[in-house]
Amino acid sequence: MRRLRSVFAAVTAVLTVAAAGACAGPTDDTAGAGGKVTLTYWDFIDPSQDNARSKALKENIDAFQVDNPDIAVKLEVVSYGDMLSRLPQASAAGQGPDIVKMYTPNVPQLVDAKVYQPLPDAYKEVTDWLRPIDQLVDGDGKQVAVPYEYRTCSLVYNKKLLAAAGANSAPKTWDEVVQVAGKVAKNGSIGFGTGFSEADNSAIMAELFDCFMSELKVPVEDPAAAFASPGAQEYAQFFADLKAAGGLSKSVVADQYSTVTDGLSNGRVAMAVIGTHRIQSVQKVNPDVDWAPLPAAKNGSNTSATFGWTLGVGSSSKNADAAWKFINYMTGPVAQTRMASGGEVPARAATYDDPFFKTDAAKAVLAIREYVEKDSEPHAYPQNWLKVAGGLSSAGQQLYLKGATADQMVQTAKAAATS
Repeated sequence: MRRLRSVFAAVTAVLTVAAAGACAGPTDDTAGAGGKVTLTYWDFIDPSQDNARSKALKENIDAFQVDNPDIAVKLEVVSYGDMLSRLPQASAAGQGPDIVKMYTPNVPQLVDAKVYQPLPDAYKEVTDWLRPIDQLVDGDGKQVAVPYEYRTCSLVYNKKLLAAAGANSAPKTWDEVVQVAGKVAKNGSIGFGTGFSEADNSAIMAELFDCFMSELKVPVEDPAAAFASPGAQEYAQFFADLKAAGGLSKSVVADQYSTVTDGLSNGRVAMAVIGTHRIQSVQKVNPDVDWAPLPAAKNGSNTSATFGWTLGVGSSSKNADAAWKFINYMTGPVAQTRMASGGEVPARAATYDDPFFKTDAAKAVLAIREYVEKDSEPHAYPQNWLKVAGGLSSAGQQLYLKGATADQMVQTAKAAATS
């Protein structure tokens, strides 16, 4: 995921027609001239940037405010890492945002930190989500968030590099990935791109673990049970086999998500498992790149995990109904169609009735939507997903630097996740 180096206290983009001087935290429904409501919204996307996602965000917020002149939206640009650390602090002080944007695997962590409040009952009127939303709940089973967009894991590969290694199509199994990666490496390229760095919350390792376990029908909600399963062993053995085949980058210990996507874009990496949200941006830079469904596990399954960004109402908000109105708009057909032009996969079925989705420009998004809907499933996550992720990276480092076995890799990851 793209990480902006915004400093929370200093870098604030304000898209609002509210009176000057509105406070940074949530405001009362009756605050402001004429009883105007001001909603505070944190997002890592900077609407001032010159890219499709930024432009879509700005247009959506502007359009919402035109349609709802009694509501102003104050957008604060906050990096993903800062969100994770500051949301609990701000919420505890009653100064959290009205609208919380968060990545699916980290929702339980923030539920535990009391960052959310249950959504207003009006959320029940929306029934056209492409995938089930019942995993986005608090401990009492109350809905606290809804999907903002969808993504899953995919095998992204360089057709030329694979062809030069004798592979004219994408590998269908993880064993085939290892074999092809080894052959590519002998030709001087990186066979399989991944990263054992913890610098970006171990995003690429956690994402692959999530999707690999989904294939094997192993729930990750209980990390101890997940790491005790044969599936965790199969996951670790995949990396052990890659190392033995020479298919990993020599800098894999320092590599992270952006390193891998850069490698796919510049033609140095032959294959990688990345989120579907990255496909179009990589293909725009490198037309030799294509994508395929996740390789099948030993049980024959390649049903991946559904995840993505979500929107919820902050526990500090005194404007829950107005906040839901904004969330409903941002997940609705008009706003989601604008998002789709930036490569996002809309979360609600009604969006796909827009004429845009009958054009050639929408073909890539529609192909990914079909893949997400048919070949992935949403599921629950533990409250300590970041510890699980960090443990996976540490275990990968032990594998690569110290020659740890697959079993030792699993035990290292398990110890970190359950400590």
